[in-house]
Amino acid sequence: MFEISRRDLVLGSTGAALVFGLKGPVSFIGAAHAQRAADSFKYMVGDIEVFSLHDGSVERVVAEGMVKNASVDDVKKALTAAGIGPDKFDNPFTVTAIRTGGKVILFDTGFGNNGPPTVGKLADNMKAAGLDPAAVSTVIISHFHADHISGLWVKETNAQVFPNAEIMMPEVEYKFWTDPALVEKLPEAARGTVKRIQATFPTWKNIKQYSDGADLAPGVKAIATPGHTVGHMSFLVASGGQQLIVQGDASTLHQLFVRNPGWISSFDADGPQAEATRRALFDRVIADKAMIAGYHFGFPNVGTLSKDGNGYAFAAVKA
Repeated sequence: MFEISRRDLVLGSTGAALVFGLKGPVSFIGAAHAQRAADSFKYMVGDIEVFSLHDGSVERVVAEGMVKNASVDDVKKALTAAGIGPDKFDNPFTVTAIRTGGKVILFDTGFGNNGPPTVGKLADNMKAAGLDPAAVSTVIISHFHADHISGLWVKETNAQVFPNAEIMMPEVEYKFWTDPALVEKLPEAARGTVKRIQATFPTWKNIKQYSDGADLAPGVKAIATPGHTVGHMSFLVASGGQQLIVQGDASTLHQLFVRNPGWISSFDADGPQAEATRRALFDRVIADKAMIAGYHFGFPNVGTLSKDGNGYAFAAVKA
């Protein structure tokens, strides 16, 4: 049972149809305290409850190379046009969770207690939304970047945060990151997470690998979206004729990489593939009249897409 706060918002059928193309009302549930880091947000995809759970944010300074194929001036202009920046901005982290059939499923884990002090808010957000972190039955990982998997480990140890949950990992991603030869190919500063992955994941008995098209849970299917990393995955959540694409980092900051899908993030491993993936995925979202949720899209992290010239526009729901 959810506790409705003064910040709750309920959209009627007309509003929901305009925002989502849904047939019924959509309920948005926020935390009792008016603190950004404690926000949670609930909506429905058919019979599936979906939650946006803010994990916090980290300030980023706009610098050369943040976008590999665009100048700093062009990046600052894009940020200014979007109403953020231009010299620095908050990079947000928002985990998507669902509750279906009485089970709680997380898509990625945020930083947990292994990141800077401005992140690691997921557990508090879950509790604010009426979700018990200890009751998570499945964790579905999109890719192995630290801001998506660090919440799997207890702070400063290799112990599991979710020892009783099934942890589902992309097989291509798993094979790449657990290859012992990878460590020596990386600069020293980038080796810590890889060493931790290799010291733990192969020994955990609750990990199950999955591939493109796999049915991960009732109403949840894996979609291969490589480019950001070699085995990056997104997810289709479908129920009652309604669809949500949980796209992880297929695009990071929407103000830059949805608006300009040909721009290549410094975090994209394969730039041309990342662009092709973005365009194909976004075209699918529009054609299917689906919602889309992005890990770095802000809070709440869900909305709709439309074509805009050679790029796309993301219209976020307002909590």
